[in-house]
Amino acid sequence: MPTSQERRQDHRIRYPFQERPQLQYADRTCVVLDISARGLCYALPDGLLPKPYEPVKGILRFRHNTPITIDGVVVRAQNGEVALYLHQEIPFAVLLAEQRYLHQHYPMWS
Repeated sequence: MPTSQERRQDHRIRYPFQERPQLQYADRTCVVLDISARGLCYALPDGLLPKPYEPVKGILRFRHNTPITIDGVVVRAQNGEVALYLHQEIPFAVLLAEQRYLHQHYPMWS
């Protein structure tokens, strides 16, 4: 059986601690661990984890980019992390700008 890493269709951008975006939804502000065109993973270490298929709508705030509205559903929630499937892709230009910034300022980060 393939691992979750092998099942991913989109490239993930992982963030160093000091560059992590924030997801704001339902009166919460959460730290985003990684993003892809159709998904994101955020930390929720002290909160009640949402249930699978629970809808999440909010604002994804990047440190160096324009905030974008996201709308998705929970696909996994365990160990203080929540993974979302997004109904609409994060724009390619945003992903490219994020990746360029990280490569420029954190060349050893992957």
